[in-house]
Amino acid sequence: MELNDITNQQIHFTRIDGKPLIEPDPSLDWEAHGVFAPAVVHDNGRWKMLYRAFGKDMVSRIGYAESQDGIVWKKYKKPRVIPDHTGLEYSGIEDPRIVKIDGRYLITYTAYAKEEKGIQTRIRILETKDFHKFEHVTPTFHQKVHKNDKDGVLFPEKINGLYHMLHRLEPDIQLSVSRDLIDWAKFSPVLSPTKNEWESLKIGAGAPPIRTPIGWLFFYHGVSQDMEYSMGAVILDINNPTKVLYRLPFPLLTPGFKYEEDGFMPNVVFGTSIVEMVSNYYLYYGAADDVIAAALIDKELLLKTLFKYPVN
Repeated sequence: MELNDITNQQIHFTRIDGKPLIEPDPSLDWEAHGVFAPAVVHDNGRWKMLYRAFGKDMVSRIGYAESQDGIVWKKYKKPRVIPDHTGLEYSGIEDPRIVKIDGRYLITYTAYAKEEKGIQTRIRILETKDFHKFEHVTPTFHQKVHKNDKDGVLFPEKINGLYHMLHRLEPDIQLSVSRDLIDWAKFSPVLSPTKNEWESLKIGAGAPPIRTPIGWLFFYHGVSQDMEYSMGAVILDINNPTKVLYRLPFPLLTPGFKYEEDGFMPNVVFGTSIVEMVSNYYLYYGAADDVIAAALIDKELLLKTLFKYPVN
């Protein structure tokens, strides 16, 4: 598809309120420098969010907020999860994502360590039933451990009796499987960057996939050569999610509002949660690594549009 065709596409996310939903509180040292990467669930009539908070000490922690409508949020004054300061997360914990399987919430996040030999990142998992007590799971990936690994998202159900995780070994998105959340294997390639400028440098997992009538709907972020972050979408096969069925050649959300263009990391929309409602999907995202915002898109129109772009 030519660039002119891409820019003429009409479907896109519509921003909710056209302004951030959550901003950092400068009086709280642990989140004063930014709030982003929201992990949101809508369960039993309540909206719950874990989010990445960047502190004055340049360390990331995980905060917690609740809402009655998904728009107006109440933040809590203390971080809900802090780095354990051992192993690979002593420099911070980043970018949570949530799924609910068998009555428990599973939260993937990135453990971050800055060392003399460079930055190291690894994926870790939290389990909780109440968002107060969290148990740590340390996954072991038996291949390619020399590479930095991040952007882990779990599928919201087991497939053929196994947990499935999409994650990013730069510049691609891989899939791994596990019986117990601890031992992970396979590292099957799923998605790579394309020649489309908006996703030509690298790509990474966004929100956990959602089951639809035509396959797993998976939103991911694409990064351009000038480091602009946008959100795209694909459909993966229900039983074999390494198989890409449909892929949009154009982004559904790109930076365009001031709070997305100006911030700690300019020109970034970084979606990490999708909540399915009756007619729409709600995307929660970090804007410019500074604030949290949301946008919505019509479910039926999105799936019909994806259906027009099969992957051969």
